[in-house]
Amino acid sequence: MAKYFVSEAFGPHLRALARVAYFKIVSKDEPLAKRFLYKLYQYIIWFLIFLYNLQHLIRVVQVRNSIEQLVDTLFILLTTLNCLGKQVAFNAKSQRVKEIFNVIDGPVFAPTKPHHLEVMKKNTVSMAHLLLIYQCGSMFCVCLWFIFPFVNRALGKEIAFTGYLPFDASESPAFELAVLYMTFTIGIQAYGHVGMDCTIVALYRQATVQVQLLRYNLEHLMDTDDENVKIEARIITKTNNERHVNKDNTYDPSDMIQRRLVDNANHYKTIASFVKEVESIFSEAMIVQFFAMAWVICMTVYKIVSLSILSAEFMSMAMYLGCMLGQLFIYCYFGTELIMESEFICQSIYCGDWLSLSPSFRRKLLLLMSYCKRPLALRTAYIIPMSLNTYIAVLKSSYSLFTFLNRN
Repeated sequence: MAKYFVSEAFGPHLRALARVAYFKIVSKDEPLAKRFLYKLYQYIIWFLIFLYNLQHLIRVVQVRNSIEQLVDTLFILLTTLNCLGKQVAFNAKSQRVKEIFNVIDGPVFAPTKPHHLEVMKKNTVSMAHLLLIYQCGSMFCVCLWFIFPFVNRALGKEIAFTGYLPFDASESPAFELAVLYMTFTIGIQAYGHVGMDCTIVALYRQATVQVQLLRYNLEHLMDTDDENVKIEARIITKTNNERHVNKDNTYDPSDMIQRRLVDNANHYKTIASFVKEVESIFSEAMIVQFFAMAWVICMTVYKIVSLSILSAEFMSMAMYLGCMLGQLFIYCYFGTELIMESEFICQSIYCGDWLSLSPSFRRKLLLLMSYCKRPLALRTAYIIPMSLNTYIAVLKSSYSLFTFLNRN
């Protein structure tokens, strides 16, 4: 079977993050000048992001007595702060992120059967499609945000920017420059945010794929190297004195079954460690994600209900709301998928041809089932599970906040 690197599934995600200098695994083999220029580019991007957030913080202080203007600013600020939290996690813990990718490309996660390769390639395609769809949605939203100030200005409406500007932006060319700056900066953050979300979700999905491969291996524990050809039961039940060598001096298949069982146990242990490490690296960012998301969805809906359905701003806000709902949904959906897939590990062991094994080997399988009976789950703050139930709870919280704001 041809050599296949599991990290190929993350190629589009890492390239997207590198384009906006949000994260890049820099090789020491690259020329010094190239590394210096990339680091300079990264500093420029960080400066623009901090400046953009500072402008919105100043704006929040300026309009703190006006709910309408405060909502206009906060729904953007909370989103960009959420993005900043993930960006800090990727870069402050870059060494741990690199080690995760080393595990992904390690021998434990590598495909060993044609079925493994097929599952991994399908996962690579699906994750690339998810990234592309999410990127198209976010960029379309940014384009609408660029258009609607010009449309509203042409209609004679007053334009209020969400961030603080130290100059009067009501006249040309200051107005055009302000719109370009705001759109460009939010566009960079939207593109980077999409890349980080899809990368984290792809890590979740990679854990699920590995559980699927583990289940397949456990269900076919008794297969020979030829697919679906079972090893005869009489070979596995030999006595200890007969285990190691057959009459033709070849290794006994019972040893191969034993090694497979050990490999599967190590595979599960590596998957569990991988899940815990991903959860640990992004734990703080996910706390910000869930708490900020309830407010962002609430404020976006609050803003939408006051807009005309035919306005350009309504279209842009509706697209923005869809992106926010989708962002939270993919985390919870793939978190639920991991939980459900890992719940069937014991069933896969039971579905194997364990009746042909000796009683002592069956006890080993029983121990493995006891070890794997607790489903793998990704959690926020090590408490809140990434599941669809959590997604519904966040939407309920957003609706409660919306009714409170709308009543006031």
